[in-house]
Amino acid sequence: MFNAGRVTTRLSNPGTRKRRRVGVGRAQAAVELALIAPIIIILLLVGVQLAIIGDAALGLGQVDYQGARYAAVNPSYTQSQVQSYMLSVASPLIAANNGSYLTTTMSPAPPCAFGSSVTVAVSFDINHLVVLPNPFLGIISFPTTLTNSESAFCE
Repeated sequence: MFNAGRVTTRLSNPGTRKRRRVGVGRAQAAVELALIAPIIIILLLVGVQLAIIGDAALGLGQVDYQGARYAAVNPSYTQSQVQSYMLSVASPLIAANNGSYLTTTMSPAPPCAFGSSVTVAVSFDINHLVVLPNPFLGIISFPTTLTNSESAFCE
């Protein structure tokens, strides 16, 4: 058959072709994954641990604010009444185990005079939330206690 104006050529000669090694690219990718995967897993674990601690710190700040405001609005309430209110409005992370990880102090002791300030200080033991070894890999140390204090004017 005649090709009018078309020239067909072969770019490679079957006899001189180099043999391609099958699986070289896959093996390289597997080695790279094996080198990078532990680093990524460590970063993810540390990130999750720091997120849990950050959530506890935010919850502690919020419950401390609520406690100081409650103590200021109810100046005759005792420290145990303020703490039970704080546990009722606290996040589940803070109120876990019936608030056994939370320590509350009020200053001054009730009753609070109109116009004076009341300070509620809280301390939260987070040892039960730290799931990674502390210090992690001898580099990263996680806190074991979170503290916060909040003041409000008595009404």
